[in-house]
Amino acid sequence: MKIGDEYLNEFINYCKINFKNNLMAIVIYGSYTYGYFDKKKSDYDVFVIFKNKIPMEKNYLAKKFKKVSLQYFCTSDQLIEKIRHGYWTIYITLLKGSKVLYFSKDYSLFLKQISHINFLEEIFDIIGMEYIERKRMKILNNLKGFKAAKWCLAEIRKRLQLLTYIRKCKLIWDFNKTVSINKDLFDKKEKQFLNALYKKVMLRKTDFSDYEKEFTLKLVKKLDEELIIKELLD
Repeated sequence: MKIGDEYLNEFINYCKINFKNNLMAIVIYGSYTYGYFDKKKSDYDVFVIFKNKIPMEKNYLAKKFKKVSLQYFCTSDQLIEKIRHGYWTIYITLLKGSKVLYFSKDYSLFLKQISHINFLEEIFDIIGMEYIERKRMKILNNLKGFKAAKWCLAEIRKRLQLLTYIRKCKLIWDFNKTVSINKDLFDKKEKQFLNALYKKVMLRKTDFSDYEKEFTLKLVKKLDEELIIKELLD
C-alpha cells in the first residue's frame, strides 16, 4: 500500500523486507489519523504486529526511524491477551481508531477474532484495569502545554468510548459523538470544558493551565466512578 508520506513508506518497506512472512500488519494511530498531525513536531504512533516470534530488531528499528514511536511491537496473540486483561484502548483503536498501512491476510482474521470479543465478558480483572488507569494518570503530572492537553483528551475520550460501549453496545471513536451520547453525565460547565479541550488539541494550542489539569482529573474521577462502580460492578 503506497501512501503519500516518504518517511512512512521507507519504514513500511524496511519492515516488509526484514520481517518477511512473520509480519502481520503495520497500523498507525494517534495524531496522524485523528486530525492534528504536524510533520515537524509529531511522531508516528504505530503497531507493528507479528504472526509468531517477535524479532530482535526493535531497538535498531527505533534508532533508524527516530520519528516512529513503536508503541506496540508484538504478536497478535499478545494483543489479544492484553485486551482480555482490560486494555480497552488497544481494543477500540484497532477496530475503530487506526489506519492500516500494511497487512497480510492473517490480519483480517485477527480483526475478525477481536471484533467477536465481548470486551466486558473478557476482562479478567477489574482491579487490574483500575491499576492500569491510575498508573497512566500519574504521567500527567510531568506534562505541560499541548502534551498535557492531548493526554487529557485521550484519557477522557477512552472513558467515554467505554461508557458508550457499555450503555449503547456500540463502538464509537468520535469524541464529540461520545460526549453527546453521555451528555446526561455532565453539567453545562463540564460540557463547555470538553468542547474547549477538543478544540485546543485539534488546533495544537500550547496553553494548558494547572486549573485545566485539575478539572480533567475531577472529570476522570467522575467517569471512573460511573464506569467501575455504577456500570462494571452493577
